Amino acid sequence: MKKIIITSLFILVSAFSFAQEAEKQELKPNESYLVGSLKDNWFFSLGVGAQTYLGENYSTGSFFGHISPAFDIAAGKWFTPVMGTRLQLSGFNARGYNSLQSPYVSGNPNDDGTYEMNFNYLNVHADFLFNLTAQLFRYNENRCYELIPFAGFGWAGILKDGISENELAFSAGLINQFRVNDKLDINLELKGMLVNQRFDGTVGGRVLEGTIGLTAGITYKFGKETEFKAGITPDVIAEVEKKSAQKESELQNQNDALKNSATDLQRKSNDLSKALEQEKQKNAKLQKEIEELKNRPQTTSTPTQTPASTPKEVKADFTGIKVFFEIGKTTLDDKNFANLENVAKCIKDSKRKVTITGYADSSTGKMSVNKKLALKRAQNIYNILVEKYGVNKDLLSVESSVVDPKGLAPEMMRMVEIK
Repeated sequence: MKKIIITSLFILVSAFSFAQEAEKQELKPNESYLVGSLKDNWFFSLGVGAQTYLGENYSTGSFFGHISPAFDIAAGKWFTPVMGTRLQLSGFNARGYNSLQSPYVSGNPNDDGTYEMNFNYLNVHADFLFNLTAQLFRYNENRCYELIPFAGFGWAGILKDGISENELAFSAGLINQFRVNDKLDINLELKGMLVNQRFDGTVGGRVLEGTIGLTAGITYKFGKETEFKAGITPDVIAEVEKKSAQKESELQNQNDALKNSATDLQRKSNDLSKALEQEKQKNAKLQKEIEELKNRPQTTSTPTQTPASTPKEVKADFTGIKVFFEIGKTTLDDKNFANLENVAKCIKDSKRKVTITGYADSSTGKMSVNKKLALKRAQNIYNILVEKYGVNKDLLSVESSVVDPKGLAPEMMRMVEIK
């Protein structure tokens, strides 16, 4: 049995060396399939059946006296749809007739002087598998039937009453495989084993002898992939090119949309800059009018002793001063903050009551949030005029409103108006 174990290990190392070489060719394109990795296309099989031992005395005795049970259990891997390997343990029992010199006979002699022979044995062998159907008709993962010849070498050993006889064995046969689903196949396997003629305990006669048998069983496929993927064919190339063209078109559409969005944002920025410049001009005009009012001489009485007339209260012309806010903000930037000093001076000089109205656009955000933004903007301007610039709070009132831009840029509605 030591020889069987050592040989089995050697066979396993050889098989996995072949597997490693196949893994180096991972996903190499073939005419109709792709070669997978070491993790793909493994299988495990189990079968039972019957066999007969073909020895020197095969023609002796009854037919059923030569029939004995058989089993096989195997694990293996397909490296391509055509080529694979497996390690199989088979055997169980051999029956027949032999001469008295064999240690495996028992009972009384037959008329021809032979005795009934019976012994148990195991055969460990590595086989190379060749899928003839896939080779002749190309690979098809949905095909119902595959014809798979195989051949291999191993060691056969007899186990009977402490007697151990080990021989190099050659195995070959045909696997008839019937597909059930992606994971399961049914097998009908016809196979034979050849060993040295002394295997049954009788020396002399023919050079080789062995067994021939038939088993039926199942194969379970496992691994990361259990089928081979379609390779690079004209249809696959056409499909890849089609998807590539679709992706390119989608990216071009996205690029055009980004360009249009950038143009729209630039237009809105220009509109906002123009509005800001207009407000600056209004503020400058208002400041000029205030200076003119301060420098204008007061009207004096005539040389007669009539009482001097009371000067009329001069009112500044508030046409609506606006300061603007960023989206979602209630605080001013430095540019808009600077305008408030002139507005505060105008209000204090004119002592005219003004209304501070905060706005927010209805096209952005929730209505409840926009209402709060509009009111908070107005209150912040009120606080700046009163606390920073000393405007009499009795001259100020606060309002707020959420409005629809109606074709204008939403930025134009994120403001506070003082009038």
